[in-house]
Parts: sequence; structure tokens; C-alpha cells
Amino acid sequence: MDRRVLFDALLVVVGGLLAYTETFGFADPRATLRQILAILATLDVRVYLVLSGLFGIVFVGYLVVYLPQKDARTIRPR
Repeated sequence: MDRRVLFDALLVVVGGLLAYTETFGFADPRATLRQILAILATLDVRVYLVLSGLFGIVFVGYLVVYLPQKDARTIRPR
């Protein structure tokens, strides 16, 4: 594993832990997880449709824009 990838993963974990403790404090994690799942269960189906549509747009943009540029940079002339 590259050192940069390891560092980035560590930053994501620390940021997630800080965001969790800032939002929920040091409460019981199981009760907090139940609260989060209850909130997600009460969302309307349109919210999930919009979020999945946005994810699809970003994913197709990644496939169409980023990957061809990455392949073009890694191809070496023979």
C-alpha cells in the first residue's frame, strides 16, 4: 500500500470519528446507530431517487471524463 493512500485513509478515519463525536458526543454507539437508521427509514422514497440519480451522474462523469484521461497518460508509445 502506498504511503499516501495510507495517510489519506487515516485522515478519513480521524475525520469521521471527529464528526461522529462532534455530532453525537460520547453516547452509546448502538443507540446512536438506531437513531441514524430510524432517520434513514423515515425518509421519503423521492430522497433516495434523487440521491441515486446524483450518484449515477457523478459515476458516469467519472467513466466518461476521468478514466479516458488517465488511460491517455499511462499509454506509452511503442
